Amino acid sequence: MRFCFPMVLLPCLALAPHHLRAQATADQAQLEFTIGLGQTSGGGRLWRVGKQPFAVNTTNIDTLSINRSFRRTINVSFSGTYFPTDHLGFVGEAQMLGLGTEDGCDIQYTEGDTQTAALCKSIGRAERSATSVAVSAGAVYRIASHQVVHPYIRVGGGVVVTEESFVRMHGDVGGSGDPVDQVLFADDNNSTVQPFALFGGGVVAVIGKGMQFRFEVRDNWVRVPTVTGPTIQQGLIPPTGVESKHILSFMIGFDIVLERKRGRRY
Repeated sequence: MRFCFPMVLLPCLALAPHHLRAQATADQAQLEFTIGLGQTSGGGRLWRVGKQPFAVNTTNIDTLSINRSFRRTINVSFSGTYFPTDHLGFVGEAQMLGLGTEDGCDIQYTEGDTQTAALCKSIGRAERSATSVAVSAGAVYRIASHQVVHPYIRVGGGVVVTEESFVRMHGDVGGSGDPVDQVLFADDNNSTVQPFALFGGGVVAVIGKGMQFRFEVRDNWVRVPTVTGPTIQQGLIPPTGVESKHILSFMIGFDIVLERKRGRRY
């Protein structure tokens, strides 16, 4: 503490406790396990086919405009992070990445058959979960990690496994009895494995001994199969491609600190 002259001794003594508290810092996490929960913001349109023929019978062919888009879905993540230094750490994560979709349909041309209207209406109500598992490893860099609240950024890469087709599309058509399922686009491959990457940043707050709270925004980069054109009639496998998509997600998480470096108490 700075030397105080007699005439300012009392003010210096009054400020001394604050000066000592200013030197105190929080414990620094070195090994932590995180459970996170979040939601995607949706990733926009996945694919669109403007003129898809639908053969009502051998003589009547209607035309549909169909599309598929990402919708907002829930994410759950489990990760472990080790910090060999004050700032740089390494993280491994398994994330249930919601890649849920919703479909849309408009009738471009029809000769008035009720099957076309029923099919298009059914497609327009369709939502699919398409929950995927993204496994990744990467690095995290934190700033002012001895402070109670501190920011960080992270990057990672790995693979994402999906057990739901992004290509297959079907709906119900009316009949004399119960509605009959009609496949518009077929797909023999429901399982896909694609590369995955993420870039994110957030803030961590120490909320207790061995506990932390975090908020994170991340950009999830995925490669997704898409439909690139129509088929000559329903029930066939369409031409497909693979496109890169950016899925923005917002996460909150709780850290269990398994190993920590004690902060200064003076």
